[in-house]
Amino acid sequence: QHIFYRNHSLTLLSYFQEESGDIVGAADILQEVHVETYGSLSKKDKVEFILEQIRLTLGKKDYVRAHIVAGKISKKHLQEESMEDYKVRFFTLMGEYHRHEKDSLELAKDYHAIYSTPSILKDDSKWRDALQSAVLFAALSPYGMEQQEMLNRINVDANLDKLPAGQATIQLLLKKEIINYPLPHQAEMESWPAFSQGELADHWKEMFHRRIIQHNVRVVSGYYKRIHGNRLAQLLGLSREQLEQEISNMVSDGSVYAKMDRPKDIIRFSQPHTPESILTDWAADIDKLLGLVETTTHLIQKENMTQ
Repeated sequence: QHIFYRNHSLTLLSYFQEESGDIVGAADILQEVHVETYGSLSKKDKVEFILEQIRLTLGKKDYVRAHIVAGKISKKHLQEESMEDYKVRFFTLMGEYHRHEKDSLELAKDYHAIYSTPSILKDDSKWRDALQSAVLFAALSPYGMEQQEMLNRINVDANLDKLPAGQATIQLLLKKEIINYPLPHQAEMESWPAFSQGELADHWKEMFHRRIIQHNVRVVSGYYKRIHGNRLAQLLGLSREQLEQEISNMVSDGSVYAKMDRPKDIIRFSQPHTPESILTDWAADIDKLLGLVETTTHLIQKENMTQ
């Protein structure tokens, strides 16, 4: 009981500090309290207090501490039915943090977590905003297993049919086809609140163009072993400098294999086979063949025994 009143008093004192315009002071009052160690407090009281710590820490732009404090909340507990409001508040605050970090994949996860909350799904305007944001940031995320999993999860959602621009974007990114930039529905996407909110609109627009270029390069690398640089630049609607820069970035982060021969104007996407790799592939094929022969022999013997 004493701990409850103490925390309540600190919360009120912090509130008055914030009302007076001293957000730093308000955050400092709460940040030294390790409420997660108090066994006498209920789970909801702890989460409520930690959420307030996160909000004020973000308010004073201390993003490192905000991330540390956020780690004290168990996401498993937030999935409970009685914790829906706290779940929405938590992932909204995490969205603010990840927006500062320009982490589009984590933003997609934040908004999808908000969208999947039952209370949000009951409100048409709220789930639309959350799903639009999840689509947008999934499209802005770097290519990888998590990003592809997120795209596929959103693609099978029945509510996506009610967002034609979002549905078209997801389906384009899941196809192994070259995408023309800008997209036919791009103006609508750029009008979404998540895209235009804050000072990052230009950053997201530039990043979206880069993600489309990267998608197109991956598609081409799957169909061509080598191609003339000028021809590829023409196919993708880019200058030669833009193309070389993006391919260089993709090679550096390991998302595609490529070698450029500038004098001959040739870009090679096929990785040369060393004698060791050829021998390894041959050995694997032989093992597979012997396995098939053994299985077939057993099946023939089984058939003969039953006759």
